[in-house]
Amino acid sequence: MMKQGNLMYIQAKNTPKNISIKTSTRNGGFSTAPYDSLNMGYFTGDDVTTVIKNYYLYENITNTHKIVTLNQVHGNDIIEVNHNNAAEVLFSKADGLFTDEYNLPLGVITADCLPVMIAGEKCISSLHCGWRSLNGGIIDNAFKLFQKHNDKVIYAYIGAGICNKCYEVKDDLINQLVEKYKPAECLTKKDDEHYLLDMKKLATNALMFNGLHIDNIEVSSHSSCCNKELYSYRLENGKTGRMVTTIVKNK
Repeated sequence: MMKQGNLMYIQAKNTPKNISIKTSTRNGGFSTAPYDSLNMGYFTGDDVTTVIKNYYLYENITNTHKIVTLNQVHGNDIIEVNHNNAAEVLFSKADGLFTDEYNLPLGVITADCLPVMIAGEKCISSLHCGWRSLNGGIIDNAFKLFQKHNDKVIYAYIGAGICNKCYEVKDDLINQLVEKYKPAECLTKKDDEHYLLDMKKLATNALMFNGLHIDNIEVSSHSSCCNKELYSYRLENGKTGRMVTTIVKNK
């Protein structure tokens, strides 16, 4: 049953006028613990029928129908999708989607990783950004697709994800981070082997590396690991649900 009085989604505030971006919370769905209750992840171990019911409920409440999502694999591949091939693309192994069509919601599934939503003058893209995908250049690849379509990126949204107070990493990980995104700006040293990594800052730097001005980047203040109304893979030891963040271009 739906929980009363709790938000089912949060929304980006500064999107271009024809762009809508929403992120589900964990409130209001049908899943039972540990996935309670609005689990939007098909590959979590939750009952698939229940996840389908969650989508049906959420899509009707948010008026965001036929969301296209992927089987995300922490890579840097982005698939071009349209209304004709959406069913074929659904659940493909990749970490980004791109379209130039109206009324086609692109979805990213997260529970600590960042959803990065990008809008151009004509096209949109949704990216699943853990550190591997970011480091592998998924944002660079998205900008190349906008260029391929003769489009200019005008806005990006970095959604709810793990915050810089909760994401502790070891030096073996930070030694792999590419220098072009200025990882030194994103790290706070705890001891000789452990650091706190600011993923939202790292994603911001990757967007700016590709030429997007800081004033055109909106960063969500919501932290998946600090907000009990969101799912956190790290906080819940890997056994939890997922949020979905969607971007759609409206006519």
